[in-house]
Amino acid sequence: PDITAPGVEILASYNPLLSPSEYNFDKRRSNFTLLSGTSMSCPHVSGIVGLLKNAHPDWSPAAIRSAIMTT
Repeated sequence: PDITAPGVEILASYNPLLSPSEYNFDKRRSNFTLLSGTSMSCPHVSGIVGLLKNAHPDWSPAAIRSAIMTT
């Protein structure tokens, strides 16, 4: 990929019906947890793309990519 984003220890919403460890014996519950992985970096880049597209609706996808890669 051309663009990378943080994907380690990202604060994310979480199903309060499940424990953070996902073990049945774990009785803890939380609306939020820290998650890691490439699927956690995608929302960061998507959000930045959305902000740029909103601020510069005339920019092409290539221009947005260039702006992200050069900042």
